[in-house]
Amino acid sequence: MSNEYRLADGSPRYGSRTEAHIPNQAGPAPVVRVEEAAEAAARLGLDDMAAAIDRRLTSSWADKTDPLVKGLRKAHPEELAAGRALVTLHLGSQRQWRLKAQSVRDKHLAATMLRRRASGSAREILLLRLVLMGALIAFPSSIVATSREDLLKLVVVGVACIAMAFIGGHFITVHSRVPVMPNIRNAWLSELREDIVDATLVAILQNMGVDLDSRTADAGRRGWMSIQVASKAVGALRC
Repeated sequence: MSNEYRLADGSPRYGSRTEAHIPNQAGPAPVVRVEEAAEAAARLGLDDMAAAIDRRLTSSWADKTDPLVKGLRKAHPEELAAGRALVTLHLGSQRQWRLKAQSVRDKHLAATMLRRRASGSAREILLLRLVLMGALIAFPSSIVATSREDLLKLVVVGVACIAMAFIGGHFITVHSRVPVMPNIRNAWLSELREDIVDATLVAILQNMGVDLDSRTADAGRRGWMSIQVASKAVGALRC
């Protein structure tokens, strides 16, 4: 069995195919769509990711790898490789997945930004930023022009400019009332990705007709279910 997700004719190895690729055969329909988790994960925003990471970090089941999941991966290496290929097909690299999530977040905030512009607050924030930038350029320039040889004074001015940038930037961020960008750590995002791979592996095996006991199937899908719960909670906050 090839580890690639696509067959030679271009059709998906484990997912649904068109009639042109599959002859009419009697048999049970696939239990689940193997692409479901990967497709939904590609629609997550940064806020969904942050909530899912927080939920995972506070869940006891995520403290260590479940032996059932570990055994499932070990018993089906080719299907696991196919699951990884499918997830990569929909999410891309870790960086590409982040960029997709950033785009989703920007779309969610688009209405907020339009409201800010309509109220005039966006122009006010732009003016504040220009004032801060002007101060950070003019103040050290004047010191350099008048006290070029005074090294201590230049160091003090540099420290003052850094402090001014932090304080001014914080004030502008708070005043603009735009939600703060979530801090997504790469290692924790990788754990979410592995949860999606596990759910995809379970779907592939069920689609192939492999008889999985309910405890193993639930363990394989548990991480993806946790991501969905977190995403729904974030979506409810937007309503």
